[in-house]
This record gives sequence, C-alpha cells and structure tokens, in this order.
Amino acid sequence: MDTLTQRQGEILAFIRQEARANGLPPTVREVANRFGFRSPKGAADHVDALVRKGYLERIPGAARGLRVLHADDPDYPEPGIPIVGDVAAGLPILAVENVLGVLSLDTAFGRGELFAVRVRGDSMVDYGIFEGDHVIVRRSPTLEVSAIAVVYLEGEATVKKVVKTAGGYDLVPGNSRYPVQHITRDTPGFAMAGPVVGVVRAL
Repeated sequence: MDTLTQRQGEILAFIRQEARANGLPPTVREVANRFGFRSPKGAADHVDALVRKGYLERIPGAARGLRVLHADDPDYPEPGIPIVGDVAAGLPILAVENVLGVLSLDTAFGRGELFAVRVRGDSMVDYGIFEGDHVIVRRSPTLEVSAIAVVYLEGEATVKKVVKTAGGYDLVPGNSRYPVQHITRDTPGFAMAGPVVGVVRAL
C-alpha cells in the first residue's frame, strides 16, 4: 500500500476507532468535525485518498459506506449492520441502543441506514417472525405504505404490522392472542424507527 500522510493516518485511525466502538464507520461530515475542516470536502478529499491507496473501500448505496480494509489486522472486527439491542414481539420493552455486535449483511437489503434488532416474544409468528430472529430495519421516521415496522412508544420498542388509519396507525400483531394497539395524534411518545426489510434466523 502507498504511504500515508500524517493527517491521512490520523483520519484512518479515527475511522477504525469509530467502527470498532460503534459497529459503524463515521460519516464524512463527522470526520470533518473531528479534524476541524471548514467543510466536508476537505475530509472527503482525504477519504478519497485512503480509498485510492487501498486502506478503505466504499460500499455503494450505504449511508455510512466506508469499510476499513484490514487484511493485516486479524483482530479487527468485521463491520456490518449493528445489532443495537432487543425488540419486543409481545409487550414493549425498553429500547436501549447498545451495540451488541454486527451482522455482515450491509449490502443485502438495499439502500438506506440499516440496523438490526433481536426479537423477543411470539406476537409476530403469523408473519413468520419468531423469538430469537434478527429483523433488519431501514431507519425512517415515516412509512409510505402499511408495513411491518419497528416503532417506539414512550421510549419502548416493539415490532408490529403498522397500518395507516384515518386518525393515525393501528399496530397489528401476527398472533390473535395479542390486541391491536390504536395510535392517534394524542398517543404520547410514539415514533417510527423504520420498516422491517429482512429477517435473519440461525438454524
């Protein structure tokens, strides 16, 4: 590989550190803020140089589309979609985004910022989602059509089929033992995490 300048080495070390700590590399804007560039273009030029020199590669269509090439570093963890916690498929549970690991499927589910959550409970079994599955979510504050999605209610997360209604949404379980939850404009603490775009199951 080509020799790095001092600043390129510092930026590469920062990208490695962020990917290790968070399961995701930083954005170019975050690199610019960290190193005091007046605009993201200065940081982008250094990142482009690291790509040309073979220290990084770009992942097309990914929001944080940088991968550190680390053939000489066997202890460096493989980057991918971060597993950020558990999500309830029964009653909602507190959603705390602590990165538990990564799934190396960052190019398998299309464009957008993706994350994974592990399912707990049996309320989605009729939709083919079982306890212990990992659902892949595309982060989005809205849904264009009714879809299975992860949503937040007062800081707690759950996965349900989200159906638009005249006054809001219905959260529809995939198990008749669980009730439909009705969401209106007056429902406190409701927010959309994003639609489920895939399910990963270990057999």
